[in-house]
Amino acid sequence: MNSFNHYAYGSIGDWLYGVVAGIDVDVDQPGFQHIIIRPYPGGGLTYAKAQYNAITGKIASEWRIEKTIFSLSVTIPTNTSARVYVPATKPEDVADTGNMEGVTFLGMENDRAVYEVQSGLYVFETKIEN
Repeated sequence: MNSFNHYAYGSIGDWLYGVVAGIDVDVDQPGFQHIIIRPYPGGGLTYAKAQYNAITGKIASEWRIEKTIFSLSVTIPTNTSARVYVPATKPEDVADTGNMEGVTFLGMENDRAVYEVQSGLYVFETKIEN
């Protein structure tokens, strides 16, 4: 019997959290005081949902693609902040369908609109190409 506590198994989980769901640590601010949310939709996936119970609280990322609409829902715990990357070709294509308070647009980076958000629940929607 092989060990199930192997690097290869852990790297798959890391990829699912960090790439597919997009929940990542900010290396400049360790301890999940500042969180990176940068999902990479694609490869035929149309939905992903993950949460991480950090010492600061629950961090959640959920995205889905329905026809030409990409929807990203993020939960950021109390007393933390996050940088959220939303796939978009221009910032005016992105809408926050929930709470806009505490959202600051930082600019565009590699076909993504970048936002800084405070703790709370945010839902971003954007039109994407098929």
